[in-house]
Amino acid sequence: MSISRRIAWFSTVWLFVLLLVINGGVYFLFKYYTSEAELQRVTAQAQSISEAIRPDRGLSTGQTELLTAYVPGDGMIRIIRNDNSEAITITKDPSFRSIPRNYTTAQQTEQMLHDNQTFAIAWFPVIWNDGSIVTLQYVERMDTYESTLSILRIVLLISSLLIMVPAFLAGRTLSQLLVKPIQSLTETMESIRKSGSFQRIHIENKSNDELDQMGHTFNKMIEMLENNYEKQQQFVSDASHELRTPLTVIESYSRMLKRWGMSDPDRLKEAVDAIYDESQRMKGLTIQMLSLASGELDQSLELKEIDLSLLTKETSKKLKQVYEREITVEACEPTIILADDAKMKQLLVILLENGLKYSSDELRIILSRVEGYVKVEVSDRGIGIPNQDIPHIFERFFRVDQARSRKTGGSGLGLAIAKTIVDAHGGKITVKSQEQVGTTFTILLPDLQRKVIRDEGKDNE
Repeated sequence: MSISRRIAWFSTVWLFVLLLVINGGVYFLFKYYTSEAELQRVTAQAQSISEAIRPDRGLSTGQTELLTAYVPGDGMIRIIRNDNSEAITITKDPSFRSIPRNYTTAQQTEQMLHDNQTFAIAWFPVIWNDGSIVTLQYVERMDTYESTLSILRIVLLISSLLIMVPAFLAGRTLSQLLVKPIQSLTETMESIRKSGSFQRIHIENKSNDELDQMGHTFNKMIEMLENNYEKQQQFVSDASHELRTPLTVIESYSRMLKRWGMSDPDRLKEAVDAIYDESQRMKGLTIQMLSLASGELDQSLELKEIDLSLLTKETSKKLKQVYEREITVEACEPTIILADDAKMKQLLVILLENGLKYSSDELRIILSRVEGYVKVEVSDRGIGIPNQDIPHIFERFFRVDQARSRKTGGSGLGLAIAKTIVDAHGGKITVKSQEQVGTTFTILLPDLQRKVIRDEGKDNE
């Protein structure tokens, strides 16, 4: 059974049980209070008769004639002696005589079912004209009571049906409305499975309920998967393109060696140097691609408190010795951040090597605090970047000048890796550059000290 049918039937059955309990309560309460009212009325009538036929009242007529005047049209009056025998029975319906008689000196009232008919019976002790104590039995058939209950049963039944039918239809409609987004989601997922393409759910109503949120969440998930898939495809395409060039060079020099062998020392040296250089370039390119892929796929960072000023000075000192170039660091101390130590070193190396490759003068690094962030500025006085290329420098495999980048060993992945690292730490990276003047990379990373002060302020509040 489908979910929509189960919802409809469940709501209908639940409503049926609820109506059954409510209608049952109404019926039995009405029956109880109506029965009590009838018995009280019969008791009052019997008491009036017993008072009317008392011998000390100075009756102008006999007790029998007076009882005849009081007998109800659908009932009976009976006088019972102390030996349980009838003294007088007055009724318009002879069938009532079969109602059991019972002598008692106590006042009693009772509802009795006799011959499938309901009677209200009252017993009252009275003094008869011979001075003996007898029992007045007053009997009245409860026709009005029965007819009222019958009408009530019909009314409750009809009203229940009038409620149940629309309720079932409303439950069916509501269940279809609830299930429709789920069906749309299922159909979209099945279509994605068959076609292999990314599709989204069309959301008609902007109700902002749980089902609407489910649809938006699914669409966001599909959008994320589609973006990741496109990035993966672009990554594979770019990697294939970048690896093709060194492989082509290696292949061509290998053919040259195969053709001329070892007979020409100059060509041999040229080929070996070219193959070595291209293999080193491929190795570096492969390492950078793996680093970029792991940086995007592995979002887990080993975060700890580090002094960025100290880390920058240590990294600059090592590169200073390797490249034999001047690197100046200006830092306010301390600059504590919560970061992955290895990733921060990699970020600094990328930016410093980038500046060292494309400039001949000294590099300058300035660390400062600004509005809850640690600000890192890496500046060089190199050849700069054309304005039209600045928006693309953080893209994979993008190089401002293909020939220049190949000459300096650039792969076009370093700045993409740098941006990935900064984004993973919740920071921002920007660049300003002017051709033949220089380039400045600016990084903003959350300041741990400012965060601690802000959190303590919230706790004190």
